[in-house]
Amino acid sequence: KVREAGCIINYDSSVDTFVVQGPGKTITFNWLPSGLYGHRVPSTGVCLVVTVDSPDEGYSPRQIASAKNARKAMSMFGSPSAATFKLMVRDNFINNCPVTLDAIRVANNIFGPDAASLQGKMARRPPEHVDSELVEIPPEIGLPFLVSISRNITLITVTYMPSRTTADLKKGMTQIVLVYRRRGLTVTTAMV
Repeated sequence: KVREAGCIINYDSSVDTFVVQGPGKTITFNWLPSGLYGHRVPSTGVCLVVTVDSPDEGYSPRQIASAKNARKAMSMFGSPSAATFKLMVRDNFINNCPVTLDAIRVANNIFGPDAASLQGKMARRPPEHVDSELVEIPPEIGLPFLVSISRNITLITVTYMPSRTTADLKKGMTQIVLVYRRRGLTVTTAMV
């Protein structure tokens, strides 16, 4: 394929290197201690990409046929996920199953994840919304605290306030909203 692209390949026996001359660029491949020839790629400005003509390239016809059988068996058993199907095959949950773990792996490499097993499992559920919350700073304690009580899930948070300034109130409210966010909830309305 290199020659088809118009490159010329020469071997220089005086320095034991292969020289590939392409349109506008020359690359040398030096002998390595491992017995192979290699080219040092600069650490910046270069991106190497490996391309494959078809997903089943590199697999034997027998492996491809067993991968197709594995995918057919997956659909016969209700399209479980690949991990669940591997578990079923490995632990002999299916009597006289001709599918092997290698066939399942090859099927995933060739065909990708089974679309039927992904349906209904990939959708992200939206987080539960917190409609409103009651926030108060009780003056009778002597130490200022910001207390929030959620109406729907009755979550109570208490945050120490160094003072009753607007900046500290904003900082305390931000901390409370972050507590809700870490738990997957969204604060939509706050009443102060």
